Amino acid sequence: MIKKIVTIKNTGKFRACSPKGIQLNKFTIIYSENGRGKTTLSNIFRSLHEQNGELIVGRKTIGGVGEQVVDLLSDDGMLSFKGNKWISKPAFDIEIFDASFVSQNVYSRHIIEHDQKKQLYLFTIGKQGGEMADRLLAFDDELKKKNAERKEIERELLQGVHGVLSANDFIELPPKADIDDEIPKQRQILHSLEKQSEIKLKPNCSQVTLPTFDKSKFLSNISGVNLQQLLNNAEDLTKQHIKQHLDLNGEKWLEYGVAKITDKERCPFCNQELNDVTLIKAFKTYFSDEYKKVIHTVNLLETAFAKTFAIDSLLALQKQVHKNIELVTYWKTYTSIDEPQPLELDCIQKVWSDFTACIKTLIKEKKQAPLEQVDVPVEKLTIIDQYLLVLEDLAVYNRAIDKIINIIEAQKALVDNIKIQDVKNKLIYYSNVKLRYNDEKIELIEKYKRILSSIKTLEVSKGEIRTSLNTYTKEIFSKYEQQINRHLLHCGASFKISDYKSSFLGGKPSSNFILNINNAAVELGNEKSPISTPSFKNTLSEGDKSSMAFAFFLAKLESDPEISKKVIIFDDPISSLDNHRKSYTADQVMKFSTIAKQVIVLTHDTYFARALWGKFSDKKTLLTQLCIKREGLHDSIIDTWDIDAETRSDYYQLFSTLADFLEGKPQMNFRSVAMCIRPILEGNLRVRFPHDFSSNDWLGGFIQKARTSSEPHLSLLQNHLSELEDINDYSKKYHHDQNPFADSEPINESELSAYVQRTLQALRGMHNAVS
Repeated sequence: MIKKIVTIKNTGKFRACSPKGIQLNKFTIIYSENGRGKTTLSNIFRSLHEQNGELIVGRKTIGGVGEQVVDLLSDDGMLSFKGNKWISKPAFDIEIFDASFVSQNVYSRHIIEHDQKKQLYLFTIGKQGGEMADRLLAFDDELKKKNAERKEIERELLQGVHGVLSANDFIELPPKADIDDEIPKQRQILHSLEKQSEIKLKPNCSQVTLPTFDKSKFLSNISGVNLQQLLNNAEDLTKQHIKQHLDLNGEKWLEYGVAKITDKERCPFCNQELNDVTLIKAFKTYFSDEYKKVIHTVNLLETAFAKTFAIDSLLALQKQVHKNIELVTYWKTYTSIDEPQPLELDCIQKVWSDFTACIKTLIKEKKQAPLEQVDVPVEKLTIIDQYLLVLEDLAVYNRAIDKIINIIEAQKALVDNIKIQDVKNKLIYYSNVKLRYNDEKIELIEKYKRILSSIKTLEVSKGEIRTSLNTYTKEIFSKYEQQINRHLLHCGASFKISDYKSSFLGGKPSSNFILNINNAAVELGNEKSPISTPSFKNTLSEGDKSSMAFAFFLAKLESDPEISKKVIIFDDPISSLDNHRKSYTADQVMKFSTIAKQVIVLTHDTYFARALWGKFSDKKTLLTQLCIKREGLHDSIIDTWDIDAETRSDYYQLFSTLADFLEGKPQMNFRSVAMCIRPILEGNLRVRFPHDFSSNDWLGGFIQKARTSSEPHLSLLQNHLSELEDINDYSKKYHHDQNPFADSEPINESELSAYVQRTLQALRGMHNAVS
């Protein structure tokens, strides 16, 4: 039990707080206005419980000088915080209901997150379940370590392994007695087959060619014998006539005229008879289609020869011959080949040059006299014959090349790529077998097997504890669900929870449940849940959410078999609660004040403090009443507090009447309730402003005084004056000093309820405004 707050220095508002002669009791009520240090004191208790110094360090007094120090006297001695850490740990456990409990275990930012579900699971299952959960997590952590170790050994084990092979497959490789002989043998086979693959990809030899030449046809084309017979003297006569009688364009002029001679055989110029005119016959022959055909043949002969016997043919032959020489040299290393009779390329090039020059000369001579016979000298015929001999040599060479091609194709047919892959696979397999049975791998394999055995044992143990935990949590969660719903029902909540169960999503245990609203299931949702879909964040009011969080905390306390050994701290348990729920909250706090080792309540609500004070029976010996109050401009201290004097009994009765009415207490006198509205507001204001609001003033007069006052403390009420004026206008109808017919003034229950709620809300608003 915490007996005394000895010292709080440089923490929050407590710059130098050392309460003198103040003892905490089995039940302690600590009142504090907002912003005075209540949350700081709650954080000190939580820091002590969690042994988390950061919770205090983070609240170091702004501008404070010196070390943070906290000294709390307990049954077992001093509990001190110095050097940013707790030097000692309490012998008792502490349960704290505050904003941190809600945000860590139930909800935050209007949603229930997965981390909160995990925390909810832990405090739901209690100490016994927590021990099992800790064992489960310990097994899980140990399994992670063992599996990490297993992976590391697998990595070492598979170093040097060829191909894709699992650790287990590598371990299961059977030994082979002649492995040291088999590996070199397979490598030799593979080398040979890899050369065969190279052979298959190597190109083959190719035949070589030069353009063919028809000697007889060529000589016939340039002889001119048949042309002479065809034309007789037509050419001579025509050319002689043009020379004697016409100019350079005469030939075209004669050709045009011959074309105009009709079947009547009359001259197109003088109309004379042309029959048996020798010169005309010569003209007609000279310009005939046959003549033109002869001229065309001579021209075509030149063009065809130039195209067929281009130099590219000779260059291609030279290139292929050199390539064949290289290929034959390569292939002779792999197979038996008879080399072809070598070709004398220089000689072939000279014959080619002489031949092409010879033919071009003869064609040129023919073009100069298309109708004359060209006589071919013997030396030119010899040149032509030499080229034909070259063509015969090429034919002999190509027949030898054909034989080589057949031999090479036969050699390539022997290569089989599948066999190569088979040999490669076999070599990989034998290499892995040899690696498997070296001393280093054998030692690693033994280590690996021990790790696997350890992992298997851990998995079995983990499965057993998980089964036990599931059985335990199923029972606990069912009980919790009933307890939570009981508290929600008693505090007037319009919902309950269902399907409260555990889950192992993500590997670690957590809890989950759904809301039941109007007999309809509503999922909790998360931060991604659309606002258009019902979920926790948009179906419950702030009061409902606070009630649910408090119900979870109460269920935890009720299920704790060691509650009598614990200190329970309630930090503002009525935040966001309606008045009728505050009474239930007070009853629950009082229940644990008699069960637990110690209960400490921190609150900013004087009426809640009064309610607790009124319910606690042994006020003289077991109850301590404290407050946190201002010292100087910015600091706070802890002092004694007289709840009875501060709240005044008549004022408290007025408050109780209004609260009972809102809670639906039966047989209430509505007129009496209406008559409490104005006095409770006047009483509150008289306590807060005793120098400004005398006992003779009434509410309307005070409102007018505050509206026109320039006093800073009264200006704090400016935002509340309109609401107070509205409430006053309603309530004064039921007072004789304002209305002679007050006793007969009609009362509407719904309207009364609305104004009572507004009155209590106004009290809270004014409290926050001036605190």
